[in-house]
Amino acid sequence: MPINYLQKIQQAEFNDTGYRISPSPELTSIIEGFYVFKKEAVQQRHLIFNDGFPAIVFLPKYRDTASVIAANSTTHIQGAWVNGGAIKNTYVEYNHIDQLFIVRFHPKAFYQLFTINTQYFRHQAVVPFEHLAQKNGFAVQDFFTCNTIKEKTIFIENHIRHVVKEPQSQDELRATLMYMQRAQGTDTVSTLIRNTGVNYKWLERFFIKNIGLLPKEYIQMHRFLEAHRILTSSGTPNLMNVAVSTGYYDANHFLKDFKLYTGKTPLAYHRLYM
Repeated sequence: MPINYLQKIQQAEFNDTGYRISPSPELTSIIEGFYVFKKEAVQQRHLIFNDGFPAIVFLPKYRDTASVIAANSTTHIQGAWVNGGAIKNTYVEYNHIDQLFIVRFHPKAFYQLFTINTQYFRHQAVVPFEHLAQKNGFAVQDFFTCNTIKEKTIFIENHIRHVVKEPQSQDELRATLMYMQRAQGTDTVSTLIRNTGVNYKWLERFFIKNIGLLPKEYIQMHRFLEAHRILTSSGTPNLMNVAVSTGYYDANHFLKDFKLYTGKTPLAYHRLYM
């Protein structure tokens, strides 16, 4: 999803331009939350990012379009896209769209719901939603006949109830991911193993099986997210301070990761988007 909205979700910064709707109690192990954001008009191009929780991003109308621009390709989206995995140097452009409706899933439940392997997003982290909708009978065009956000949430929940008869517990995975999110990327694989009391092979299998990422990749994503938040909230950023405060070894390490995820240096990105 656009990184500006993802950061609002992580920081729980909600108001009349962006808010969260809790899923029905029996579906909380599948849906992390529903979100509505009014599109920010300052920029037409926004960085897309993911924090390990796959998300479906719905445009207001079925015929609405957007362009997802990666380093070497452009994908044209109609109606909705879905993203997951590690997203690198990928942006979205959309015009004449005033609102996004986002459904954010717990990772293990998402892959089970759409009967896909956790490596599905390894080579293409953003795909048109219709590619996945066909896999479990989600009627995209019928969804867009819903006129209100409430109707849309009911439509999605009813579909999930029809497909998933007995939601599985996600407690173990949820506890692990919450622990890592609170660390905001400042943890390392070594300290994670030490603090949780598990061995590396078990942790690696656990992550690949449930979210399709290596523990190192997950930590790296959250470290970048926190660095991006600090950078974009600064008037005149000090790159060394940003790097040190978010667990990077040095400014060069921060610079390398930032270019990996955005395609730009921190200062170039800051000049464009601030």
